[in-house]
Order: sequence, then C-alpha cells, then structure tokens
Amino acid sequence: MLTASFDTSLGSFHLALHLSAEEGKTTVLLGESGSGKTTVLRLLAGLLQPAQGQIILDGVTYFDSRRHISIPPQERPFGYVFQDYVLFPHLTVFENVAFGLRTQHLPQRMIVQRVGEALEKVHLSGLDQRRPAQLSGGQQQRVAIARALALQPQLLLLDEPLSALDVQTRREVRQELRRILSQLGITTVMVTHQYLDALLFGHQIVVLEAGSILQQGNQRDLHEHPRSSYIAELVGTNFFRGFLARRESQAICAVRVQDDGKQAIEIKATLERQPPFEQAPHEGEEAYVVVDPRSITLSLTAPETSASNVFRGEIVQILHMESAIGATQPLHDGRVRVSVMPETTTLPLIAEVTEASTARLELQEGKFIYAAFKATEARAYC
Repeated sequence: MLTASFDTSLGSFHLALHLSAEEGKTTVLLGESGSGKTTVLRLLAGLLQPAQGQIILDGVTYFDSRRHISIPPQERPFGYVFQDYVLFPHLTVFENVAFGLRTQHLPQRMIVQRVGEALEKVHLSGLDQRRPAQLSGGQQQRVAIARALALQPQLLLLDEPLSALDVQTRREVRQELRRILSQLGITTVMVTHQYLDALLFGHQIVVLEAGSILQQGNQRDLHEHPRSSYIAELVGTNFFRGFLARRESQAICAVRVQDDGKQAIEIKATLERQPPFEQAPHEGEEAYVVVDPRSITLSLTAPETSASNVFRGEIVQILHMESAIGATQPLHDGRVRVSVMPETTTLPLIAEVTEASTARLELQEGKFIYAAFKATEARAYC
C-alpha cells in the first residue's frame, strides 16, 4: 500500500494532494498537460523534494518533512520508466538493463541472473545483444521496463509509457503491457493523458487538475458520476453543474444551471441518491446533471412530446464518429455527434444521432434546431 501527501510549489505552480495506491494494483494519474501528473511521479521517486509531505510504502517511510526523513532516490526500491525510455544507444539490451545494477556494485553472476529474469518477464529473452536502434518501439519500451524490474522494485512508476509510440504500435503494445503488469503484481502508478489507457490499466483512476485531485475512483465512478466538464468530455456525456432548485416529485427535481455567459437555465432530471447521503439533498445544494447524448432527440420544429427539457439552438459542430478497432482504415459506424449551442446558455449540448437522421433533417453547421430530452433520461446527483 502506498500513501503519499504533498504540498509544494514549483515556481508559480502549486501542488497539494493526498494519494493512495492499492498494493499490487495499478493507479492511473489522468489529466491534461500541466496538471501535475509527472511532478507527482518525480516527487515519489525522490527526483524532486516537496516543501511538505510524506511517502510511505508498505509501512516504510521514504520521506517525511516533519521528521526530516528523506531517503535518496537510488536507495528507494522504486522503478521509474521515463516517457522517452532514456535507453543508451551505444549499449546492448543487456547493458541497458544492467546499468542500474552495476551502479550498486553487484557481483557479475547476480547481474547476469537479474538481467535474464527481467528480460524473460517482458518477453525479450534472446535479444540481449541487440542495440536499441535494432528494436521496434514496443521492444524499446519493454527494455525500459526490464531495466526498472531488474532492480526488483516494490513500486513501479510509469510516465506516459505509450506516448512515444505511433498509433498502430500503441494498439499492439497496450495489451502486452497490461499482461505484464497483471503478471508482475507490483504496486504501480502510471501517468497518462489518454482516457482509454486510464480505462484499460487503472484499478483506480485519479484525475488531476492544476495540482490537485479533481476526482478519483474506478471506471464506473467516473463514467456515472463525473464531477467536472473535463471528465464528462472524456467519458462522452453531457454535463451540467448547478444547484438543486426544487423537488418536482419524489423522483424528479429541477437543477438550476448558471454559466458566465447568459441567464440561468433549469434542467429537470431524475434525482439519484448516493452514499453517504442518508437523507434527500436539500434545495440550494450543489448538484450535477448528466445526459447521455443518445437520449437527446433533434427536430426542426418544437417537439410535441412529453420531454421536460427542450432547447432551441444553433448547430456549431457535426462530427461523424469513426471506429478503427480491428481495421487498418477508420470506418464510419453510422453515428453522428451534433453539438448544439442553446440560445439561453453558452453551455453546449451534444446529441448523438444516426447518419440517416442527419440526412433526413439536413443537419449542417449554422442551422437552428430543437434538442429535447425527458427528465427520466437525465440523472441528477449531489
């Protein structure tokens, strides 16, 4: 089990957070560039030292600002795989993997044994005499992982492990890396800005923004209960933030959403109770609303339906969704994402419709249209 807390400033950037990672599992740090992801890894590794903080792994303290404990990076049982792998081009695979072991002045027999075991774990046995230039991008990545594993780390730190690969290679290596991490069973902290990687690797996903934790949880937590427009965009859902205006019934509520651009709007939604709430949320309490794009219908005239939420707005973007899974060329999957900017707000509403509907309604950017959805198709939570 890893627990770490940091409160430090690097120039104008301030980072303050508490992080925990389950033993033997992979915790993913997800966020945009500049959110502090790599800074957290460097603090854990000891390459940076926080003004205040603490790092404890499996009951052992490696840093504690109050107790003046700071174990040097080379003495921490942590393996670090850098974003660009940092392999020595003039050294063989064997010597690259053995580099850290030689700095520890281990006997040659032990070095040979450790390197061989590490290469076997990443399925590179027999390639020990090649140089990095003779390897594929995926193989280079595995050499970098083997170098970290040779040190027999108790914590593995991965900084954007797939970002240096081209799209095709990334697809191939992603599953291989998942298999390796699953078999190793080492507590791992991985940094990425790709939501797909977070979904595939993360037993826990920690979303960072501007040096603090925006939200954390498993895949289901983020998908069903996003707490920011950034997370909602990643999971592909409409997201509104406001406050509970009133209860329409036991199940339906009205959430008032205010943005900086125009007047407040109200969205009627199904109120979802969540732990730790034992009682129903109060009026005036902060609330969130999510709406699946597939639940929104588009029409050229005001709809004569039971939909509680109807907005007229301008189409600002039409995006034909593509699927490249198992194909060498992207293929249209028959779905179209239409972004509508309602007249009463500057918050966009995204609907997902079929190619046939797009053609029938003659949808195009700049055209005004009605977007509607029922209260039962929107979820509100506090």
